[in-house]
Amino acid sequence: MPKECRRKSSKDPGPDRARSERRAAGKPSSSSSVCDELAQAAALVAPPPAMHALPVPQVTITPEGGGSAREILPEDLTQHPVDGLLSRKLSSSSLSSAGSVESEDDVLSDNETKSKGIVTLEHLLDTGEVKPWWKLKTYIRSPLNTIYRRKLNWVQLAGHKGNFKAADEGTILKKFSENEMQCFEKLRDDELRPFVPGYHGVVEKDGESFLQMTDLLVNFDHPNVMDCKMGVRTYLEEELVRARERPKPREDLYRKMVEVDEGGPTPEEHRQRGVTKPRYMQWRETMSSTNTLGFRIEGIKKHDGSCRTDFKKTRSKQDIIKVFKDFVGGDASIIKSYLHRLTEIRQTLNTSEFFKCHEVIGSSLLFIHDSTGKAQIWIIDFGKTTGLPEGQTLSHDVPWQEGNREDGYLWGLENLFHMLESISNEETGCFVTTESDL
Repeated sequence: MPKECRRKSSKDPGPDRARSERRAAGKPSSSSSVCDELAQAAALVAPPPAMHALPVPQVTITPEGGGSAREILPEDLTQHPVDGLLSRKLSSSSLSSAGSVESEDDVLSDNETKSKGIVTLEHLLDTGEVKPWWKLKTYIRSPLNTIYRRKLNWVQLAGHKGNFKAADEGTILKKFSENEMQCFEKLRDDELRPFVPGYHGVVEKDGESFLQMTDLLVNFDHPNVMDCKMGVRTYLEEELVRARERPKPREDLYRKMVEVDEGGPTPEEHRQRGVTKPRYMQWRETMSSTNTLGFRIEGIKKHDGSCRTDFKKTRSKQDIIKVFKDFVGGDASIIKSYLHRLTEIRQTLNTSEFFKCHEVIGSSLLFIHDSTGKAQIWIIDFGKTTGLPEGQTLSHDVPWQEGNREDGYLWGLENLFHMLESISNEETGCFVTTESDL
């Protein structure tokens, strides 16, 4: 084994080191390539040498195209050893880490989130016949000592494919938006700064520009995440005006409308199998609680990897309350923590100069909690938040009429607060719901 290789891999665990040495002995290989393999293995899976042997994490194989998942047991690993090294891979999935949320308005977002304890792996070496659609997802449940717990790389949970990339530990990269950058620059000196992701400037990666922001999930263990899109509309007035300039019926929008509600299109739209963009934009808001309550639930990703994104027709208070109860798993203390945070956000919005002079469209509240009882809410997504002409302000709590630019943000926030408050006031024995209730 080359000397330089031994120096780099001196801390590698026995099995991985022995396997790499066998590779090196089995076929001619440059010392640099062997060292690279060992370095990758050490960075990905090697615990410190002083640690005792840990239980094998549960591994589940799930076919992307459907089919049932099965768990890989420790004996499977013994009987069918995998020769190839594994590395973490940025997931293109969205808010579930398992299901996808693709929305016309840069949804989730948000989103500035990360999967901790759930890792998607891919083979770097050819290990024979491996079906390309298999994904390995590890759910690490062993109680590691905190000082030895290796923080996992950030994984994209939401938004359009390519919007997010992993960055240095504790941060993420979001695709550059001039509008969002200007918002973060202004928020640096605003009272809302403690309630938005930390902003670390613009960086270049792979030939593209990104905004570097704090990873909001870095301090949570196996977090549960909910994205709530705030306001009475998710499109700017100028988007509506531009859409009217070319009111051509579009078949793709017709299909989207029919998928949600077969009775949505008019007889004429059914006949021509097309819906104009202005019509679709306004219809979409009427289907969810965006129109009735001033916010809507975009998606939920739980600590176990399960995901729900089927909220396009969730409109009533009762339905949303059931969703929130299920989200917190019957833990009233989590609801109280969320209420405390919402109170702070509401008070700060009322005094924020940034909020007064901006039309806040497509922004979300990101709810996060874990099994330790830690809970937090952040204001995220400023890609469509637009400054008003100098001297103009918005109240954010009056009805929108085209031309007044009101977004209904505070009205939605008030409705959201009262719903959580009603949950908190219920007796614990009546608090828990089951999936059949949802």
